[in-house]
Amino acid sequence: MSSAFAQQQKLLRLLQLNSPSLPIGTYAYSQGLEAAVAQGLVADAQQAQHWLQTLLRHTLVPNDLALLVRAYHAWQTEDFAAITDLIAHSRALRETAELLQEDTHLAQALIRLAAPLEIPLPDNFARKNSLPIVYARFAQHWQISLEDSLTAFAWGWMENQIAALLKLCSLGQTQAQQLMLRMDQPILDAVQRAIDLPDDLVGMSLPNFAILSAQHEQQYSRLFRS
Repeated sequence: MSSAFAQQQKLLRLLQLNSPSLPIGTYAYSQGLEAAVAQGLVADAQQAQHWLQTLLRHTLVPNDLALLVRAYHAWQTEDFAAITDLIAHSRALRETAELLQEDTHLAQALIRLAAPLEIPLPDNFARKNSLPIVYARFAQHWQISLEDSLTAFAWGWMENQIAALLKLCSLGQTQAQQLMLRMDQPILDAVQRAIDLPDDLVGMSLPNFAILSAQHEQQYSRLFRS
């Protein structure tokens, strides 16, 4: 196998892992965004960009991305004790029932794909798992670089948020594409921050975001499960 083919194959696996057609159900969740739109906090492209950049910097980087970095390295060395600790840590960072349920359901859906896609997992791998930890296993097994794995994870999160915005407010398709372009640098910066983040800064809370997520649990009319 040529090195050029191997690199192209890794790209194909990365695209597969982040494809909207991957049957893990991310489209069903908005991660508090539906509540923010309902309360008038996000109503246009400018507010949407602020929302995305704030969550990217203060929740995705120190939580999901930072844990993905550590899980990727743990899978490389088959440090299953560390992986178990990372699962518990990741689940503990989900501040509401909906956010924990989302993380659990997405992780379980990805685990169900492991056997048919020939991704080896430990025999006693917990059913109560966490998405960034399972995602790291797929990426590491397919030899996708850590940087590319983080970039794709962050981009997939952003794409799902923007897809939710298209359903929830007056943001149009063209505005959505323009917003994606403006998020390039924030995403690349987020990846580097996650790689460099020291252990004592892993885990961060945005109280107002947690409140919005909790309020969504009681929201009268909902399109999304979180």
